[in-house]
Amino acid sequence: MSAMKKQPSPALLWAFLVGLTAASLAVFEGHLSPLVGGTAVVLIASLKSRMVIMHYMEARRAPRHWRLAYDTWNFTCASLIVIANTVTLLQHP
Repeated sequence: MSAMKKQPSPALLWAFLVGLTAASLAVFEGHLSPLVGGTAVVLIASLKSRMVIMHYMEARRAPRHWRLAYDTWNFTCASLIVIANTVTLLQHP
């Protein structure tokens, strides 16, 4: 018999997502360079996306290959946005 992992409550997850949203707003409104600020906001959004997919969409119970596909998609999208932002900012300072 496998033991079920205790999952955080939806209210706790929601509060954490709200906290991440506030953090990305603080980073966006802060006095960071566009490269650092943009990268931080995309990474925070990627973390939020993964949390929503795994917890609210119940993907944590999906077969391993589906979880890998979701994580690969999330990582690829975030990476492409960060790379495009970096290239754009370096070409047009």
